[in-house]
Amino acid sequence: MSDISTLKKQNNLKTFHLILLTVVTMGLYSNIWMYKTAAAVEVVTRIKTMTTTFLIVYLGMCGIGGLFSLIPHLAFIFLGILLTVVAWFVSVAWCFRVRRALRAYALTEHNFELRMNRVYSVLFTFYHVNYCINALPRDKQKHQEKKPPTSHSVQA
Repeated sequence: MSDISTLKKQNNLKTFHLILLTVVTMGLYSNIWMYKTAAAVEVVTRIKTMTTTFLIVYLGMCGIGGLFSLIPHLAFIFLGILLTVVAWFVSVAWCFRVRRALRAYALTEHNFELRMNRVYSVLFTFYHVNYCINALPRDKQKHQEKKPPTSHSVQA
């Protein structure tokens, strides 16, 4: 059984810093973060969340969609926006895979149910996953505090 903070230590990035890095690199850092986090989640949880083909298709859609958006022709702009939207749906699907892996890990390894809001997973994708990874130790602590103390004494 691994320590609950192992994934947080491997991630080692606050959500605000992830947002800043994504803005500064115009979205490129979120792709790097996605790859690194998928590898860390797979090592810790032993649940596969992303294949190499998945990553290549996702990056291809992001790149080609961005490239097509720059071409000043209505058909290319429409196709670029469409590819970008499909890439966003693919990233949401990845977030739900990670969500499922984290919930299974918390339940099987640490005996508590991790609460991850589906709406936040859709709206904030990578940022919500990063926040939940960083909040794992705190969530386990909250769960342990809610547990009623077990006493072995018999009341007469």
